[in-house]
Amino acid sequence: MKNLSKILLFHVGIGLIAPAAVEAGGGDHKGHHDHHGGHMKMGDSYPSTMFMGKTTFVLGGVDDVSDSGMGGMGGMGGMGGMGGMGGMSTSEEKDGIVFHYDTKLMFMTSFTGQDMLKTAVRVGNFGMMEPFGMMGESRLDTAFSSSDSLELHKAYYQFPVGGDIQVTFGPKLRQDDLLGVWPSAYPGDGVLFVLNQAGANDTYSKKMGAGAGITWSNEKLVASALFVSEDASNSSIGFLTDEGKDHITTQLAWVDEKFTLAAAYTQADNGNTDDSPDVNDYSSYGISGSYQFGDDYSLSAGFGWKNPENEDSPDTAMNKVEDGNTWSIGFLWNDAFIEGNKFGFGIGTAETHRDDSGYDDPLAWEAFYDFTVNDSVTVTPAIFVIEQDGKEDVNGALVKTTFKF
Repeated sequence: MKNLSKILLFHVGIGLIAPAAVEAGGGDHKGHHDHHGGHMKMGDSYPSTMFMGKTTFVLGGVDDVSDSGMGGMGGMGGMGGMGGMGGMSTSEEKDGIVFHYDTKLMFMTSFTGQDMLKTAVRVGNFGMMEPFGMMGESRLDTAFSSSDSLELHKAYYQFPVGGDIQVTFGPKLRQDDLLGVWPSAYPGDGVLFVLNQAGANDTYSKKMGAGAGITWSNEKLVASALFVSEDASNSSIGFLTDEGKDHITTQLAWVDEKFTLAAAYTQADNGNTDDSPDVNDYSSYGISGSYQFGDDYSLSAGFGWKNPENEDSPDTAMNKVEDGNTWSIGFLWNDAFIEGNKFGFGIGTAETHRDDSGYDDPLAWEAFYDFTVNDSVTVTPAIFVIEQDGKEDVNGALVKTTFKF
């Protein structure tokens, strides 16, 4: 893999030396993908605000990705400066090493000690159609495209109703912000986006927009119902209209000390009003869960089914609008070799699998190792492979350095 072997040595050195002086913050920066019962504890005086931040540097590269991978169009900026913006370009493999960043600044305000107003701003330089970008062939979980401009990333409010119900709503949030349970322990802070959707990629699509949700819990049983509308801020469309891109999800989960099991259903439309075949107009189901083996090991797995409202006709390997499924399995080893470090391996479908003659099964896998430098800095080298029908295999390596403050 040309040039990629240099990445691990160079960036691990940078991550272990330069960031070592960063001690700001520390503490527990645990994400929000837990059972929703926990509330903010920020003292006895309200309103009270907590600030947290996270910056991730990604140094990486891929082989066997062409700059005309997006339907023959040149990349927007390309990888390492290659590719034109718009226009046609010849197919040319990208073999550069790139350096990206993603920064999130999060403000959590409580007015009663039981509620939370979350506001997050974010900035990142991942090109949208570059291999690591949000529409790239090897999209990273940390990828964010804002062309170096600071953007409002999330704004929503959560509050309890009695002791068993929590309501969340806001003009900008993500599907998993509204779920009562995230049904996977893998990987937490992931590498490939496609392996961080609990195995049911169409059900847990993580779409963003305006939305609202309600979660009810009774001991170990948790139920959620929610919607996310991508076009809610568009005054000519609005939310929950025929022309809008809306996603409605329900989830029922059982949360035990050692395991979590969840079943979910999502109805998605793409503003499709003419009943034409549309890959983003579908219903989907997912079963996902995780099991904790002792204190150090966990296994997560999930499976999803997708049924488009209208399928392509005739049914050929070239037509993508048809029934499909996804799956993934993830293994985590905490305190791997050294206390505080973590090893992870994940494998699953690289895209929604279709049962067609002549269609190659899509597969993605990744392996990573988290080096904990201190409470605020983690260095994560990783390798991955993505195999999709009709495309060359994508081989990649990267190193993430994550700063929490």
